[in-house]
Amino acid sequence: MKILKRLVETVKKDKDVLAVLVFGSYARGERYSDIDVCIVLKEKMKNLEMSRKKLYYISSFPLDIHIFQQLPLYIRIRVLKEGKVIYCKNMDLLYDTAIKTIKEFEDYKHIYYSYLEGVLNG
Repeated sequence: MKILKRLVETVKKDKDVLAVLVFGSYARGERYSDIDVCIVLKEKMKNLEMSRKKLYYISSFPLDIHIFQQLPLYIRIRVLKEGKVIYCKNMDLLYDTAIKTIKEFEDYKHIYYSYLEGVLNG
């Protein structure tokens, strides 16, 4: 898709971007779906800087763009499970980010699943 190629060409020039993944219905191959894009930034960025980065990309591309580090943990896990990497500057750093996220979820998942059970059972 042309818009994704344009996005990749833009992020290649951005020193703060580590990787770009597509996820959601588009990544699953569903027809006529929106395109969910997740931009993984280098780790040591402040939240305000990440928000500015997101604003730049969402104002430049008609896509549903998210910053990985700003997503809730359970969504980050979903991105890692179902996402497809369309661009990566450094696969080792992306793996490190994934491993760190998975470890964080392992520490948190009992709380998350307990919450979901409480919601389902009232």
